[in-house]
Amino acid sequence: MEPISLPKHWATNWMVDQGVDPHWLSFFTLLVDVGILIGASLLADFIARRVVLSLIKRWVKRTEAKWDDYFLEERVFQTAVHFITGLVIRSIIPAVFVEHPKTAGFLVQITGLYLIVQLVVLINKTARVLAHVLEDNPKFKDKPVRTLLQVVQFLSWILGILGMLSVVSGTAMGTLVGALAGFTAILILIFQDAINGLLANFQISMYDLLKKGDWITFEKYGVDGDVVSIDLTTVKVKNFDNTLSSIPAKAFVTESFQNWRGMRLSKVRRIKRALLLDLNTIRYVDAPLLERLRKVERIRTYLDARLGEIDAHNASKSVDKSLPINGRHLTNIGLYRAYADAYLREHSLVSQKDLFVVRQLSPTSSGVPIEIYCFLKEIRFEEYEVLSSDIMDHLMAAVPTFGLQLYQQPTGRDQLYFPAE
Repeated sequence: MEPISLPKHWATNWMVDQGVDPHWLSFFTLLVDVGILIGASLLADFIARRVVLSLIKRWVKRTEAKWDDYFLEERVFQTAVHFITGLVIRSIIPAVFVEHPKTAGFLVQITGLYLIVQLVVLINKTARVLAHVLEDNPKFKDKPVRTLLQVVQFLSWILGILGMLSVVSGTAMGTLVGALAGFTAILILIFQDAINGLLANFQISMYDLLKKGDWITFEKYGVDGDVVSIDLTTVKVKNFDNTLSSIPAKAFVTESFQNWRGMRLSKVRRIKRALLLDLNTIRYVDAPLLERLRKVERIRTYLDARLGEIDAHNASKSVDKSLPINGRHLTNIGLYRAYADAYLREHSLVSQKDLFVVRQLSPTSSGVPIEIYCFLKEIRFEEYEVLSSDIMDHLMAAVPTFGLQLYQQPTGRDQLYFPAE
């Protein structure tokens, strides 16, 4: 039998002095090394938990800043300490297992995988903390922070998986990335929704199409409510009937939707409604109607001014007034438009700074539309609907005063039936 060459290990000489069989020396030195590694790991963990983390928690509680509280809540400090502890243990493995290089290589590989996982978890937790901090900042409150967070998480895990494959196979990261280039088409096919959603989110953010809290209307998807969140592939909306809808993010780039943010920022909301007047009731203003309309206070001043202007014009042209069609003359529909304008200008909740018009649209088979186009200072849904309805109620009720009638499509009740002879 060949003589056994004793390894140069500090425990070897001690075990030889104790009379240990040389054939067992390698095994016993391995046990000693494992014990040292376990002891060092427990010591590092104790220092990390009892000393370092305790000091960090005390420091966080003493500070008035809120960002460090998020780091504590998301356990970022704990993960960072575990990562540093892993680095320390990995660095001492070659020194401890100097006589067992294969074991040292295996343990270095295991700790390398552990460090990669801890690093990915640390990046993800830090990203969540940054998301909380940015959402508390008014400048970033309406930005798609959660979307960017999901992108970071997705990329970190992809790189983490590549890193673990590199450690296990002993292949460089660059080589693995190059090998994956051949699978690019397959990866794009698998993650096409995520890629399209990511691109759509960048476009939404770049062109400021959508923000968290915006009130949107998307008729194609039956959506009418406030944006709750903007995720990587979907946008969640809480409708006014308290239902939740999820719409693909790319739909907000490729299709048409309505965003009511401008209304909320301007603090005014538009009324754009039309009253249909019966064509058969439109006429010149005769003496009896003129006498009745002089009692309407809102147009009394306007009526006197217009009559003086019309009489002066007709007198200067020597107009034959035997027929109203000659010269200039007042019409009941014109006076009604003047009344509607005066009524809206007197209303305290109708904005006088924004576009304001009472106009006549092209006649249709359903009558002549008189459109009310103005902005109310009330934007809350319920209050706006009540206020706009009150305004339209008054304007509809005022129509008969001017000798006009609203158009309503005839029904069977409107037909005259004559009894058979």
